[in-house]
Amino acid sequence: MQDNYQDLLVDITMTAVKRPEILKKTLHSFFRNCFAPIADRCRLIINVDPIGDPVCAEKMMEIVSGYFRRFYVNFPATPSFPKAFLWTWDKVRAPWAFHLEDDWELRIPVNILDMIKMMEDYPQLASLRLPFFRSEETYMKNWNLRFPWNGSYFECPGNLRQTAGFAGHPSLLRGRFVHECAELIDINLNPEKQFHGDNDFLVNEVLHWEYGVWGKPNSPAMINDIGTEWKARNKFQKAGSKAFFTQWEKIS
Repeated sequence: MQDNYQDLLVDITMTAVKRPEILKKTLHSFFRNCFAPIADRCRLIINVDPIGDPVCAEKMMEIVSGYFRRFYVNFPATPSFPKAFLWTWDKVRAPWAFHLEDDWELRIPVNILDMIKMMEDYPQLASLRLPFFRSEETYMKNWNLRFPWNGSYFECPGNLRQTAGFAGHPSLLRGRFVHECAELIDINLNPEKQFHGDNDFLVNEVLHWEYGVWGKPNSPAMINDIGTEWKARNKFQKAGSKAFFTQWEKIS
């Protein structure tokens, strides 16, 4: 749909597949716990790949329009995670973007205006992602790595920016960062892996920025993965290497 971007604050970029029950749970949790106070200044940009329920496009549209007045939906004819990722990022017009895949649940309230204020105070911050792990007194675990608490957020160390600076977890992103990266993404490769080394041009851009994780010391994890059970129940898996996949496949 066409939109007036003048009062737009946050573009929510979402890659999705046709699983309305998962989309509903994700949007409900994030709207209630994060986006509701600024809903009129948000726009959902969602790409729905043709994987899952073959006749649920109308259901997906009903769910989207039930939470957001402003939205932009794409139903491509063939699935491609890199193309879906780029399509959403390429449509960002707001000063801030919130990267949100369709299978995450937000467990506790998050003040997105506080997140924006934090990033305004730290102009080199490209992203603040929501924590998947519980934080400790002085650090936040990120997979097998540690991000130290800097007094404001959990900061990705400089030597880990390429390895762990950007992740596909729900994150607030600076619009300028999204624009710069979108011009460099290769639609033939897994987009997340390109940030970590599969695309020299994108890695060079990544290294110009700083990255962090939102939260306070001694706090619980904020997000939960709700997509794994659906994939097992419906017999879908990532084709080829899970780390480098570009599309889904049905298990026979």
